Amino acid sequence: MMRFVTRPFSQEEWTGLVSEFEDVSLMQSWEYAEAKRRTGFWQVERGIFCAGDRIVGAVQALLFQIPMLGGLVWINRGPLWRRSEEGDGSLLPAMMEALRSHWVERRHMYLRVALPLLDGERNPCRLETLGYQEAGHPGWASARLCLSPPLSELRSRLDKKWRNCLSKAERLGIVTRSSGDEAAFGAFLAGYRRMLDNRRLRTSVTPGLLSTLQRLLPAERSLLVWIGKENDRVLGTVVLARYGHTCEYLAGVTEDACRAANIGHLLLWRAVCEMKSLGYAWFDLGGMDPQRTPPGIFHFKAGIGASEYRLRGEVEAYEDRWLSRLVRSRVRGARKPLMACIET
Repeated sequence: MMRFVTRPFSQEEWTGLVSEFEDVSLMQSWEYAEAKRRTGFWQVERGIFCAGDRIVGAVQALLFQIPMLGGLVWINRGPLWRRSEEGDGSLLPAMMEALRSHWVERRHMYLRVALPLLDGERNPCRLETLGYQEAGHPGWASARLCLSPPLSELRSRLDKKWRNCLSKAERLGIVTRSSGDEAAFGAFLAGYRRMLDNRRLRTSVTPGLLSTLQRLLPAERSLLVWIGKENDRVLGTVVLARYGHTCEYLAGVTEDACRAANIGHLLLWRAVCEMKSLGYAWFDLGGMDPQRTPPGIFHFKAGIGASEYRLRGEVEAYEDRWLSRLVRSRVRGARKPLMACIET
């Protein structure tokens, strides 16, 4: 019988626990949820799924509670259950049933889940029989680059135009470096704020969230910044997150006057090279959706030759009462397209 147990977890304990799962993501990390709590209205709950004495899954949820009346539970890229790339999904139905029982039936909350399942992936979980329905929001779309081939092969897979832009930037002799220190991260944040303001872009990955996340992360998993300079002038920056065997592109900033130098191509390629040398297996481009990603960003990311993927659309479960229907309506209205980088 499946048991679902929620309790407080320390940063070290939760990190060690979720690192055992192949489907771990930044959104299921202790630091990400804590950063959301500190910069917004969310509360955090974490739980484990047990079959006998064995832990078979884990989940981290963000909650917006309405005292005595329920509220919203938002699970992004959970529950975690894969112990290998293929994984055994036979326990997933029991996990989803436990989540609905815990938050919908017992606590009368509206539950929304973005599962870490590829769209169209064969799995034994018929969610409609467990009290779930499609929420009408498409799944996360991005692309992953496998870092196992030699760099020469990875470079040969670049789009021809992308590779030419990279070669041009390399000939300019721009100095680049990677760092997790405060000065480099500060340079990225300054440029990121200007970009969001100037282009009037909406994203859940706010400067405040990234700044808080960086303070919470241990040194070995801090956000890494690649910065390109000409003399003392910052031409552009790229920032990456790290979790499990994966590194993920969070954002890149190129000063408008420096676009002709193709600094974005140079920084992204240098990041790929360094993360491969550090032993990471995958480089995720952090959002690549034909309908939601701005066209310029989409084509820039597509040029690196990564394999595109899309996760299954979000699902929901709720009680048939007026408050749950109201929360559902508000959430659906709020889930309008944002800039396609990591979301809450």
